[in-house]
Amino acid sequence: MLWKGNKMFTSIPFPIVEDRPLIAYHPGPHQNYLASWNVMVDNGQPFVLICDDLGPDYPDGGWGQHSKDGMEYFARVDNPIGIGQAYRNPDLPFQNLLVHRQIDAKIGMEELPFIDILYIDFPELFTGYNEQPKHPLLRAASSLSSKVRDGGLIISDRKNFDDYWPLPKEEFQVDENVMWEPLGKAEWFIIPEGVELYHSGNQDIFADLFRVSQKKKFSDCFDFLASLMKHRRMSVEELQEIIEKPPKRWPFHMSVNQYYNSWNRHQEFGSGRFEHPVPQGTPWKDEMFAQWIEWLIEHPDQLRPTKRKERHLKIGEVDVTLVHGDITEHLDWLESKNASLVLRRKLLTKCLEINPFLWKNSVNLQPKWECPPIPRLKWSGEDTTDDLTLKMMKLCNTEAMATISHGNATIGYLTNHLEAKSNGYPKNLIIIHVDEHDYEFPSHLIDNSIIK
Repeated sequence: MLWKGNKMFTSIPFPIVEDRPLIAYHPGPHQNYLASWNVMVDNGQPFVLICDDLGPDYPDGGWGQHSKDGMEYFARVDNPIGIGQAYRNPDLPFQNLLVHRQIDAKIGMEELPFIDILYIDFPELFTGYNEQPKHPLLRAASSLSSKVRDGGLIISDRKNFDDYWPLPKEEFQVDENVMWEPLGKAEWFIIPEGVELYHSGNQDIFADLFRVSQKKKFSDCFDFLASLMKHRRMSVEELQEIIEKPPKRWPFHMSVNQYYNSWNRHQEFGSGRFEHPVPQGTPWKDEMFAQWIEWLIEHPDQLRPTKRKERHLKIGEVDVTLVHGDITEHLDWLESKNASLVLRRKLLTKCLEINPFLWKNSVNLQPKWECPPIPRLKWSGEDTTDDLTLKMMKLCNTEAMATISHGNATIGYLTNHLEAKSNGYPKNLIIIHVDEHDYEFPSHLIDNSIIK
């Protein structure tokens, strides 16, 4: 509820947007990000909450305090591009996303396209400490407003402020571009759909609200949103292929089966309390995921699909796709193809750090402590391992193998291998090459229209 003077209003005047989520920002929150999360959940509209901190308090870093009724509350999803870890709650009836980035908040704010709602509980991040007899919020007001769009909200959590610091009661000028309108005192009581704010004795949130009048104009937010969610980086055609394939659980988190096996062992042999909450089966409910993908398909102007220079041909019984580019830029696409990554250790490690969901079907050709699957591996040059392509395909765990240039990187090299391929090998081969001249098509292939 909202109070101003002696008048009480029933709802908080959140900005209203169409065809996009609200963009909320909480700089330097540490454990208190649960407060800003609950505020956004209480609003009941699609949102993205960005939390920047030099020492993030990740939801999966302390399971006990991030659960409700013994169940896991946050489920981890794909990493954003660049830095960060992303989470969502699959039980909420609207789109939601929580992103933690390990970055200085002053730097992180500059990377945002704009902010609809700024939740601040530590304005000293932007001003430092000084003896100026002025409310820290007012000292930081100009910096805090730099990315808040016209009509946006400033929510100032009161938990760190002394009551003797006065705040204006009427509209005031912050700088030449910004005005703040005090809206009153906001109160959020215990939210049943939220999680416990374990740093305090209750879940009540008290804050001062300000509406921002902003002269500065900002660009749209869809490039930024695409950096946070891989589905926004897909084409309409790619989205249509996955609409009935909800993303799986984060691969390095305890699965439901592992949980119950551990719980049973604890009941029989353990002592004390079993701390881990019951895992979510998936970060997306089937119906909600399908609705999300359908919505994206209906809004293609918001998509930022990754561009690929693809060439296709058939050699024997194998469909070959050649992609000019860096394999690390096409990992989400390879995941959608259910491809097995077959790579040497250094590059494979780099790829899995970007997209861990490829781990299950990956093949490390250079394990540190195990026997290598291909002994005395020679990747390229005159001494390339005999039948290297076929040997890698034999190790493949799915019907599509993805790798990079190898051998002498020619069509002839592939043809010599694949035309003699027998059953038991994957049907699709994807090779991604950085050198533009790798795998050049001979003129007879082009003339005979063997290329798709």
